[in-house]
Amino acid sequence: FFTLSLILHSLLHILMPRTYVKKGQVPRYSNEDFQLALKEIAEGSDIRDTAKKYNIPKLTLHSHHSSQTSHHGAGRTTHFTELEE
Repeated sequence: FFTLSLILHSLLHILMPRTYVKKGQVPRYSNEDFQLALKEIAEGSDIRDTAKKYNIPKLTLHSHHSSQTSHHGAGRTTHFTELEE
């Protein structure tokens, strides 16, 4: 029984495809939405409500509102620059 299950396991390993693992989340908001959200917060809107409205993480809005960091969009950085592409 043990050798049969071992043979079956090795056959299934050869025949079955790998399962795909996503690398991350798809960006849920655009740069325009992000700028609008920051503008609303600067005008006095609540960060939590604005985050829900534009589907932007609350921590992202809070960190960009409290410090003057630049925002380059959601997601990972690209390997090539705009000029190289």
